[in-house]
Amino acid sequence: MELGTEIFLAWRYFKPKRSAVSVITLISIIGVILGVAVLIVVLAVMTGFTDHLKNKLLETGAHAQIRKQIRYTPQMPGGSSGVFTEEEAEEVCETVKNNGGDGVPVLVSPVLLQVNDIFAPKALIAYNPGQDKGKRIPLEKAVRSGKLSLKKDEIMVSEVIAGQYGLRTGDKILLHSPTHLSRLVERDKETGRYKVSDKAEMYLPGEYTITGTFSFDKYDFDKDIMFMGLDAGDSLFNLDYGSATHVYVWTNDPFKMDPFTEKLKFSLYNMNPNLEMHTWKDMHSRILGVLEVEKNMQFFLLIFIVLVAAFSIANTLITTVIQKTREIGLLKAMGTSSAGVMRIFLLQGFFVGVVGSIGGVLLGWLVVIYRMNILAAMRFISGQEIFPKEVYLFRELPAHIIWSDVAVITIISILLCTCGALLPALRAASLDPAKALRYE
Repeated sequence: MELGTEIFLAWRYFKPKRSAVSVITLISIIGVILGVAVLIVVLAVMTGFTDHLKNKLLETGAHAQIRKQIRYTPQMPGGSSGVFTEEEAEEVCETVKNNGGDGVPVLVSPVLLQVNDIFAPKALIAYNPGQDKGKRIPLEKAVRSGKLSLKKDEIMVSEVIAGQYGLRTGDKILLHSPTHLSRLVERDKETGRYKVSDKAEMYLPGEYTITGTFSFDKYDFDKDIMFMGLDAGDSLFNLDYGSATHVYVWTNDPFKMDPFTEKLKFSLYNMNPNLEMHTWKDMHSRILGVLEVEKNMQFFLLIFIVLVAAFSIANTLITTVIQKTREIGLLKAMGTSSAGVMRIFLLQGFFVGVVGSIGGVLLGWLVVIYRMNILAAMRFISGQEIFPKEVYLFRELPAHIIWSDVAVITIISILLCTCGALLPALRAASLDPAKALRYE
């Protein structure tokens, strides 16, 4: 039998007249559509979440950070003696520039925020906007109210912090530095207990005026971070002007920076062996690794949805083989080979896989496109926030369809559906034409 005839018969069996078989076939196709759609949506959300997280990590941090090796010293910000002087920071920035990157001195430290009688631990990032020129730290783009101004005694807080404590542009806040707080207590050498330090001195916290609010649309960052000018930060921690705890580094391509980091690490070691450098992938390797593992595991688990649909196809085709027993016997009596009969039923499974995969791709694509509308409808029906930013860190559900993933899903779906037809196809191919036509 020619291949065209086999395809014709397979398509004819694929869409039988209205009967129980046609209903079962439709259910099988719907199962494949749902399985493929769920796979596409889940992988798109996982990919979008990972990509969005990477972009936010790069937007709110740097491609790499250079700092001195840390030694605990209570007199320094965060208890670290790893502080660059102004000359050292400039030398490191020049080394970064000579290796093809950009560097900006930054002071990063925990602080204690005081609003009236409320105290809360926060984190402070102090840098010189004029030195950065807005090219690398995109604070200007993140401004939501007020203006970007980090002059003396000025500070910018996030919308989250402003909302938590009822702050507005022009309000004043107080900041306590670890440098001052650590001098208030000391450990008693005899008892080992902490006590008021004999050298404790009265101090006044720094008072700063809020010049504006910002939001990077990353809740875990926005809820803790405040920005200040580098000179004001040095003054708060009693450091020499121009001092910094880190040098933030940027390259042209943060996803292909291995050659750059290897060359820069060599230059930094020759300049000062006490320096250490960490890329953004090093600092966030755990969460990036977890997301990659979750994506692979979800793909592995959800592929069983399509596998269940493949078993449904086997059930459908077994019913078809029983109904078409006499027709199969007639075909074999007319000279159709067992291999030809087998191909007819394998093609039926293939058709189910193709039609179901196409429908699943379209359904999955539509769900991804209108995901926020679907979430809004679910929120309206349930009365609950489906995607709270406090938990998932972002304002909206990210999603990104990678068409190579879609191609893999489609191929696997078609293969599983075709393999699901293998057992019925073998059953049909093994029929004896004489027995099949005995009651004809």
